[in-house]
Amino acid sequence: MRPRAYSLAEVMVAIGVLSIGLLAIAGSVIYSTRMGGRAGRATEALHYANQMVDLSKLYNLPKVAPIQDAAAARRPINAPPFDMDIYANDLFRRNIHMTWVNSSASDYRNELYQVDVTIYWFEKNKEESLHVVGLHRCP
Repeated sequence: MRPRAYSLAEVMVAIGVLSIGLLAIAGSVIYSTRMGGRAGRATEALHYANQMVDLSKLYNLPKVAPIQDAAAARRPINAPPFDMDIYANDLFRRNIHMTWVNSSASDYRNELYQVDVTIYWFEKNKEESLHVVGLHRCP
């Protein structure tokens, strides 16, 4: 008995179905690669923000020399006073605000400062940002 041969139409349909499946897989790989890069930059920005909050607490900056960047300011990531602690990275910019939570001497929060750090970077010609807030009780 002779094996049955496939017609040209069956072969074309099979190739079409296979092509659609391969295109979907390729699209998924491209998308996941882009998202992986974006997540990597967001993780790096989070690392910088946490490092700045920690250094602010370590050096007691909110009480000694509070940083009040202008709202629209985008300063280099290693701008003073972090120039000796954080390496330069031209991809990221920062904005820091340190504010006193309460100035009343009778309030238990009178030595509590809020440290707001926002890290900015560009992703496909669009500015992205990450905002971290930390609290510091000054000694």
